[in-house]
Amino acid sequence: MELEHPEWLQWHTGQQTLYGYNQNWYQTSFQRTRGCGPTAAAMLLLYVNRREKEPLPYRSDSLAAIIRVLENVWNFITPGRFLGLSSTKKFCKGMAQLLRHYGMSWQSKRLSIPLFHFRRPSLTQVVQFLEAGMAADCPIAFLNLHKGKVRAMDSWHWTVLVALNYDAVQNCYWATCYDGGRTITFDLGLWLKTTLFGGGFVYITTA
Repeated sequence: MELEHPEWLQWHTGQQTLYGYNQNWYQTSFQRTRGCGPTAAAMLLLYVNRREKEPLPYRSDSLAAIIRVLENVWNFITPGRFLGLSSTKKFCKGMAQLLRHYGMSWQSKRLSIPLFHFRRPSLTQVVQFLEAGMAADCPIAFLNLHKGKVRAMDSWHWTVLVALNYDAVQNCYWATCYDGGRTITFDLGLWLKTTLFGGGFVYITTA
């Protein structure tokens, strides 16, 4: 499964295609070092906003317009000074404030992956959550507090999932995310099993 329009979250510059928005587009060094969470939130909002014929006063037709959205989202989904945006609960709280501000009835759905393994949802439950988001054509913000044995990823970082596919030969689910201009495909089950600190997933529903 994948989003119907992953190209909406891509940016073309010259001969290069950037996959996802980049926290380095923020103005200050503080924002650039802690801005992965609001950057992921901006990607969710801009995608759903475009799908719903732009009820929010957001545009994504120029880099300057995207940067204005990033700065606006920061005002609501604001990382802390030391830990950044370190939980799906904080992400959703800020998102709810933003949506209320604009009079929107959209809601966030989240699935947290706790620190302790015995409290974590199963891989089946995680897949069901992600498939529900993908089926509704919603990009999914992914908080990865620790990358475990997934070498290609960064710990303590937000990315945005755009696809999830089952590999029958290897008996695993491959998730694809956009992260600051690049694509990363990783074994979802391996991450869930080996991450030390967990993380979680969030998407926006309009129903």
